[in-house]
Amino acid sequence: MQNCMSTKPRSRRLALTTTACIALMGFGATTAQAQSLDPALYDGGKARVNRSLALRGLSESVASASCRYNAGIDLATAEYDLQHVHDNFDAILAGLEFGDRALGMPGAETTPRILNAIKKTHEIWDPMEHAALEMLGGTASPDDAAIITDGYHALFDQTTNLAADVSGEYTNPQELLQSDATVLNFAGRQRALAERMTRAVCELATDTNPEAALGELIATVDMFELSLVALRDGYPAAGVNPPPNDTVKGSLESTYAIWQAGRGIYDAIKDGATPTADDVIASNALTQELSVGMNNAITLYLIATPGKDGIYRVPLEAYADAELRTWASDQRVIDAVNAQNIAHANMSEDAVIALDQQWRAEASGDGGPLMTAVLDNPVSEWLRAHQDETAGFVTEVFIMDHLGLNVAQSVATSDYWQGDEAKHQETYHVGADALHISDIEFDDSTGFYQAQASLPVVDPATGEVIGAMTFGINVQHLM
Repeated sequence: MQNCMSTKPRSRRLALTTTACIALMGFGATTAQAQSLDPALYDGGKARVNRSLALRGLSESVASASCRYNAGIDLATAEYDLQHVHDNFDAILAGLEFGDRALGMPGAETTPRILNAIKKTHEIWDPMEHAALEMLGGTASPDDAAIITDGYHALFDQTTNLAADVSGEYTNPQELLQSDATVLNFAGRQRALAERMTRAVCELATDTNPEAALGELIATVDMFELSLVALRDGYPAAGVNPPPNDTVKGSLESTYAIWQAGRGIYDAIKDGATPTADDVIASNALTQELSVGMNNAITLYLIATPGKDGIYRVPLEAYADAELRTWASDQRVIDAVNAQNIAHANMSEDAVIALDQQWRAEASGDGGPLMTAVLDNPVSEWLRAHQDETAGFVTEVFIMDHLGLNVAQSVATSDYWQGDEAKHQETYHVGADALHISDIEFDDSTGFYQAQASLPVVDPATGEVIGAMTFGINVQHLM
């Protein structure tokens, strides 16, 4: 046996603890416990507030998409937006009522006032949803268009009431302070205002209630400007605190720059210009940019304030159980890990260190035979293809053997050995049902905030844990 407890670490990552070293050499396992959130302290309140606030934006979005659909303006985009509203509105209402771990809400609602507000929201939304589905099916009548035109104001008001009830019920020091809820309310409203501006431009372009639409557009542009500045700089008189950190402030500054660069569309209309179909299309493109910017700011705010663990851990746990474990149980993964375990069955600590150092040298240079062998093997190619299918939700994935050495990976990692890290120690050494979720970190290479979810690889033939698998997850997509 090699001298596992050398007094001088052989690299900056190989200063092993006693248990880690013993586990590496195959003589024992750690007693690390799987992560969990205390259900008594986390009821998904932060997610509930955020999701209920999103319904207001969807209320405006369905009206905007309906106007563009009826006018035949960029029909494909209008249909996409109608489908998006349909899918998300229903999912959020169901999650608020019955719970949905994938949306960060682990349990069903029990407060009568909120359940009644959800019921009232359904009463307005359901006929509008039916009309939207008729449009998507190409069977819409003038009556269907009228249902949405006549109903979206009431839907917006009702979703505002629902969000207020949810916010009042779920603000608490553990997950969401009242001051934070106020900021989320402002930020969520910005998404609705962006959709409202495009809907008003569409109504003006189609000569639909032009006087009312112009007045609404002018008021909305002014409100969007004032609210965005308040979010960026703080506005204590309205209960809006300054951004909690420079990252949130930077995100809001970027959104403000997008707004300033694009708002000329609305300023020209305010000065008397008659909008065209091209203006409607340009306005909708700006709305989407602004919505993405506000979504990013909201995500950053959610992870910078109390309750950040639950807001991403609960939906990530659900995604891991529903999707990621299927990756880890694929026979290609099982076969590749078993093969490498056999090849590395008698590998010494010195050999592990040498391989890790070789990988690091190749990674800092132009590559080399070790990296090529791993990155170009068939399982790595399968991982890349599978990752691409997630459309940016999964940002990286790599598989480890029983020692924590890489077996296959979708992108190059900085090191080859992960055996001293929690992604391996708290999965391979814990058991088949283990799941480790890292803290959120900013990924410079992608420009997104991401967390890593790691879980064991289990051989179904024996029921034994044979390795581990780590997934990088774009947290902004998750929320």
